[in-house]
Amino acid sequence: MQDQAASLRLLAAQQNRAPSFAFIGSEHSGTSTLVTELSLGLAYAGLRPLVVDCCLGQVQTRRLGVPSTATLESQVVSVGGLDEMMITSRQGVQLVNLYARPEQRALFSTQLWLRLGSEFGALERDASALLIDVPNPGLDAIPASVADNLVLVLTPAAESLTTAYANIKRLASQYGRQRFNVLINRARHLDEARELFTRLSAVTGEFLTVSLRWVGFVPHDNTVRRSQTLHRPLMEAFPDSEAAAAFSQLAAVLLHWDAPETARDSTGYMDLLIAASRDWAEADGAKPL
Repeated sequence: MQDQAASLRLLAAQQNRAPSFAFIGSEHSGTSTLVTELSLGLAYAGLRPLVVDCCLGQVQTRRLGVPSTATLESQVVSVGGLDEMMITSRQGVQLVNLYARPEQRALFSTQLWLRLGSEFGALERDASALLIDVPNPGLDAIPASVADNLVLVLTPAAESLTTAYANIKRLASQYGRQRFNVLINRARHLDEARELFTRLSAVTGEFLTVSLRWVGFVPHDNTVRRSQTLHRPLMEAFPDSEAAAAFSQLAAVLLHWDAPETARDSTGYMDLLIAASRDWAEADGAKPL
């Protein structure tokens, strides 16, 4: 693990801005849990993960066992800035809540946008990686569409494959995304995980021009639900569990998944999030302030 951690730190040091990874899945695919546990794996390896929660409901605060924070949407009527929206867990994971309805993001004033974007940009330059818990693209695709890297979460549940295909199709056809990392969650064994990836690859290959890359799997493990009942991350509550070992191994290679579709410049994630929201609103006829 020491060699893996050193490799991760070297990769992080080579970036001017931390790479961002948006985790996408159906409602019950465990996407939020994956974001939490992989961020802990990075923190335990000596890195500086930044968790970005773009979902309604303060899920990440509950997963990390920290108090709720203000949201991005609340900044329309608050002057507190980024400090109100962020908190650091006892494990060393920094969390920022960027939830806002898409129509509210589109109405951000230029002054507010510039102030928050500048504050968030400083966080990005200090972080090793951004792990973004995004809403279902069918409800709000922009938080996923502006991330450097997309991580599609697939489970053995029947609806998971259908939702995964729909998300890929939407992000490809409407937002121009072509590369998808695929992470299998709750598989009983490696063969089942591989078979799920093969099925998804077959259906997308028949109808879409996209690239899918297998990045690994997390086995089904009842201790995951038990840790949630305890309001503690799995890697902290049950570090010797099978799933915790998988999270640790995946975190050790997560930065190697970084392969953005366009050259990464200095424009930060929050800037892209608000700019895209305004652009799409204008295209639909709304008028930003």
